[in-house]
Amino acid sequence: MSYCINPNCRHPENLDTINFCQTCGSELLINARYRVIAVLGQGGFGKTFAVRDRDGTQKVLKVLMNNDTLGVELFQREAHVLQRLKHPGLPTVESEGYFTFRVKGTDKSLHCLVMEKIEGKNLQQWLEAHNYQPISSELAIDWLTQLTEILNLVHNQNYFHRDIKPQNVMCRSNGKLVLIDFGAVREVTETIQRATGEVTRISSMGYTPEEQKKGKAEPRSDFFALGRNFVYLLTAQEPRNLQEDPRSGKLIWRNVATQTSKPLADLIDDLMAYFPKDRPKDTQVLLQRLGKLSDRPPSPSPDRRTRRFALGWKPALMGLGVAGAIAISAFAIQHFSKTQVENLLSYQSSTHQFKIKYPEKWEKQELQNPVINDVVVFIAPKKNTADAYQEQITVSIEDLPKPMSLDEYNQSSLKQIKTNFTDVKILEENPKTIANHRGYTVVFDDKDGQTNTKKMQTWTLMNNKAYVITYTAEKSEYSDYLKTAENMMNSFEIN
Repeated sequence: MSYCINPNCRHPENLDTINFCQTCGSELLINARYRVIAVLGQGGFGKTFAVRDRDGTQKVLKVLMNNDTLGVELFQREAHVLQRLKHPGLPTVESEGYFTFRVKGTDKSLHCLVMEKIEGKNLQQWLEAHNYQPISSELAIDWLTQLTEILNLVHNQNYFHRDIKPQNVMCRSNGKLVLIDFGAVREVTETIQRATGEVTRISSMGYTPEEQKKGKAEPRSDFFALGRNFVYLLTAQEPRNLQEDPRSGKLIWRNVATQTSKPLADLIDDLMAYFPKDRPKDTQVLLQRLGKLSDRPPSPSPDRRTRRFALGWKPALMGLGVAGAIAISAFAIQHFSKTQVENLLSYQSSTHQFKIKYPEKWEKQELQNPVINDVVVFIAPKKNTADAYQEQITVSIEDLPKPMSLDEYNQSSLKQIKTNFTDVKILEENPKTIANHRGYTVVFDDKDGQTNTKKMQTWTLMNNKAYVITYTAEKSEYSDYLKTAENMMNSFEIN
């Protein structure tokens, strides 16, 4: 069977051997390559079809049936985001996956988006197939970790989803999750820059936080929705059907999910905190906490430091000259005795013309980040099997938006440290020479999830760029790794 996608066609079913609808004459070979073989569903803005590509591959075609301004905006945004983001937990969309289709006999064009067909069930269907048996704590931790890793990519690219609910999470047959339906996704910069009244409100009953209902969604709004999803999975009850504590406003759900471990329940309640500031600070904090719950620490984030610049320090949002930072987040690597000599390797960025030496035993990863370019990450080996806080050093570079003096940069950086880090206590401030240039050093306490950390941040300015080096360690081990961090900082050269 071949289906016509003309919304006005009275008899859309056709034989799959013809190329034009026998009723309305519209093309059946969409965009000269896709044949519609089944109707999958219909939503508020359009229809979803199963299609067969010319090579025989089955895919999903989303068609926007109503060309109102909001519908087109959301549709095009979904296409743009999925074309840009590549992850096993996101549907694949080719560069030519978005196009328009002219309806025969009219001047109307349908907006179309073709994407990978995800084989499996959404989480609502999955729970139904399992007779609405609540999931275990172990499965919840696994799935929550998968979704957080997906959001780590989405948030690090300055987007957030805004509509995470069981129907928008697919489970493949191998247990891997895929986050779908990015029509509600919004860019962080756009949300902050728009007036409140202009921000599109997307809401799913029981899964949407209060700030999003008011048009003030932010990345941590996704965390609230995550928490509500796992209440649903752990209780097999819709969150909107559960009662709230009249004093605290917290959802009362633990008594229904007695199989849930207390640490996991505490984390889920933190995700659902009423105020965004009371939720985990970002995806890396959440991954750290999940790593401790599962006894397997998540892979160290290559952009723990750069993400803070991308989401919190972007000059377009803050009006600060911090956008040119090279961030080197040093998370104390392996315990070396004070007398042990480390073999150092040299890393050189030909693109951005800087050098740095790093210990031979550290893993090096090179990344590309559209907000902060050319990030290199040095990751420490675990100190032992129980090491849940795997440390790292990251390097990135970005141009300043305008010339700045060192004093101006010092002031803006100190302000942002106090704004963007958790439980900050500044301990020291001193002038510092780095790469043979005048610079500045700040030492302060911070908190990464449940881990108390201590940071030493050093920066300098050159050629309208800011170079920032940050050493971070668990507070109790700060002095053990200080010499290694200083050696790396002292080896830093700007060509």
